[in-house]
Amino acid sequence: MGQTCSSPLKQCISDPAPPNKLKVRYSLRELEKLYDSDENPKLLEDFMTAWDMIKKKDATDLRGFFAIGGFHGEPFVGAGAIDTNYWGGYCNHGNVLFPTWHRVYLKKLEEALDLAVPGVALAYWDETSEESLRYGIPHSLTDELFHYKTPDENGKYRDPIKNPLRSYTFPVEVEDANNGDKVYKKPEGYETVRYPLSGLVGTEEARSKSELHNSQFPSIEEQVKLLNKNVIAWLTGTEPVENVDSDDPKKVNLYKNFKECLAAPTYTLFSNTTSANEHNKKELGKQIIPLESPHNTIHLAVGGYDEPGLEAGIITGANGDMGENNTAGFDPIFYLHHCNIDRMFWLWQKIHNCTDKLVIDEKDKGAQSNTFAHGGQGPVVNFPSDVTLTMSTPLTPFMVNEETDQRMYTSYDVVNIEKQLGYTYSEGSLSSIRKSVLRSDGTVKGHGKLLNVSGIDRTLFAGSFVIAAYAEIDGQKRMIGYETILNPWRVEGCANCQNHLVVNFTFNLESLSLAEVESAIFSVTISHRGEELPDDFTYETEVVGGAEKSIARASK
Repeated sequence: MGQTCSSPLKQCISDPAPPNKLKVRYSLRELEKLYDSDENPKLLEDFMTAWDMIKKKDATDLRGFFAIGGFHGEPFVGAGAIDTNYWGGYCNHGNVLFPTWHRVYLKKLEEALDLAVPGVALAYWDETSEESLRYGIPHSLTDELFHYKTPDENGKYRDPIKNPLRSYTFPVEVEDANNGDKVYKKPEGYETVRYPLSGLVGTEEARSKSELHNSQFPSIEEQVKLLNKNVIAWLTGTEPVENVDSDDPKKVNLYKNFKECLAAPTYTLFSNTTSANEHNKKELGKQIIPLESPHNTIHLAVGGYDEPGLEAGIITGANGDMGENNTAGFDPIFYLHHCNIDRMFWLWQKIHNCTDKLVIDEKDKGAQSNTFAHGGQGPVVNFPSDVTLTMSTPLTPFMVNEETDQRMYTSYDVVNIEKQLGYTYSEGSLSSIRKSVLRSDGTVKGHGKLLNVSGIDRTLFAGSFVIAAYAEIDGQKRMIGYETILNPWRVEGCANCQNHLVVNFTFNLESLSLAEVESAIFSVTISHRGEELPDDFTYETEVVGGAEKSIARASK
């Protein structure tokens, strides 16, 4: 299906043939260092100039940032804008096309940057680098202004510009036409925000709440400080540790999840949360962390959630754009985050000898176009809910070439980034990891006990939320894990979601001894957009795995 671009509302944009010379995608901090040292400031200058240019293009220009940002979520188009059987946007989440669809998506943005300033490549935020673990987000993503060091072609020094990576101002109004929901509408002139701010402005009530919340943080310097504090907490865990590269299972942190996702044995399990969650429920003692899991967590860390268990600096009411799929694609940091996700994808391919071939298990539940029943999303635009996703499935709405090859990209077209797409990555963090040092089969050490959490109704929560599981032992509460869920803003309005409302998760209990597992009282907390938990919120916990199965404990 979809051999041509059929949507009258959102046209496809073509991709030129890969250049003879590979483009190198550097980390943003590498560009900063070249700029600060005066060794090659032009790389960062050209990058900023290109971003500034595409953001200033007309909203109807398919090479402009508004059009490209809209491919991910809002503004919903075609069937996605009027039919509640769809989630609304084109992006794939919770299914096997998550890595490949976003790979093409990044290529389209990079192409637009290259057209603005020839030779410019995307850059990535190296989220597991020593600098990120210590300082948080690169300053080039949060500075208010960017200053040029080199003169232009006329020998004149250019004036500073407003930092194009810090935010984006909407040139036109955008709203979630699907379901008639107005809370997440963005008016013309709205500027994207990040933690600790709130960007809910679609109704008078929501706007008033956001204005009151944001008035607590008038200083941009303080906003950046709180954002970095939150990101560092997610990356490094809830307890101070001396060695972030430790294999200590007691550490619950994003760095560890990024590293362990590289151990996933197959592309299907590596690619998405649906496949990994189903595997983890069936294959007790062999737990897989998919790439999509740490990906989701970064979205919420930047968009508006405190790291579970953090005792200082708790800020409720933050609703940044990165925290929702609806508008995440309009925050420039989205693309540097996803560039790192694509880099991790490429690292996984090299570790597992999959640089020239990927295999999708078409019988897996993550290979279905509608994965909402398993914590994913409804089908994307133009896809029925019962389609099996394969390597040949079109990655809509992206054409290979409108003139010479009028067909949609498929995953077959984007397996090898160097041979097929013409780019590669610099040597970032985790690049030196080899398969021999990873838990290649995801096997849990020790007793093999796991905690199943089930019965959580997604309709009770507006937008994304975080589930954190705890074990209380001898009166002391210890967090054993968390899951981040990029939830639609209004689940109850999605027709395909009505029979798929309950989500289940499995947490590894290897940080506890067998005696602690047997005596522990397990509980769950939910961090969500609302002010308090709904009265009818319930869930169940059950310890499984190992030699025997424990008695189920139901909790609220």
